[in-house]
Amino acid sequence: MKPTLPTPTLQQFKAFEDAYVYFNQTLFGGALPGVILNLSRKSKAMGFVAPFRWRKADQQPGTKGTVHELSINPEILCMGLIEVYSTLVHEQCHIWQHEHSKPSRAGYHNKEWANKMEAVGLIPSTTGRPGGKKTGQNMSDYPAEKGKFLEALEAMPDSYKLPFVSIEGDYLSAMLSAIREDAEGRPEAAQLPRPSGNKRNKVKYTCSCGTNVWGKPDLHIVCGDCKEAFEVISS
Repeated sequence: MKPTLPTPTLQQFKAFEDAYVYFNQTLFGGALPGVILNLSRKSKAMGFVAPFRWRKADQQPGTKGTVHELSINPEILCMGLIEVYSTLVHEQCHIWQHEHSKPSRAGYHNKEWANKMEAVGLIPSTTGRPGGKKTGQNMSDYPAEKGKFLEALEAMPDSYKLPFVSIEGDYLSAMLSAIREDAEGRPEAAQLPRPSGNKRNKVKYTCSCGTNVWGKPDLHIVCGDCKEAFEVISS
């Protein structure tokens, strides 16, 4: 009999688990617990943690959860390695807070979380660039030059890199690139589908960091600065 090849599910989540364990060891000294890893298309989020969301199946319903869930939005997997794995480490900092400290209210990123981010080589920023606020409700980040995160990412084995990406992420990236090129008066980077029916040719979109773009209706685009999805504010 031919040997059974790992299924796409096994390949994808084996790499995901290996990456989680790798960064746990290299950046957190093994202080993080095992978690339930997930790929979730949650609106406006590159990743998120659902703390104490799981219990063992043999426990009674209503038993307090003891296992965290860490999810990454599959739409970002077509981005560069820095974006994908900084999202993982960003969420691991939330896991660290739930296990070893005092996390703030849901969705908020407090000073303690920001300090932990910097300790592992990621600089929190509301804009995703130098100069942004380091705490807040919606936070992005960027890697510290020659910091621990970049060193760990550089040394990470190739087998820990996710082998599959969601093609919807390719579509979103092409759309955002096309909108930016069009807004700056240069040729579009990709052909956009023409809207059907009687919809207007262009609508206004905005994101949480205040960036506005105009594009064709029914686009699904993500801001490259704050990493949040654009929303229609006029049509």
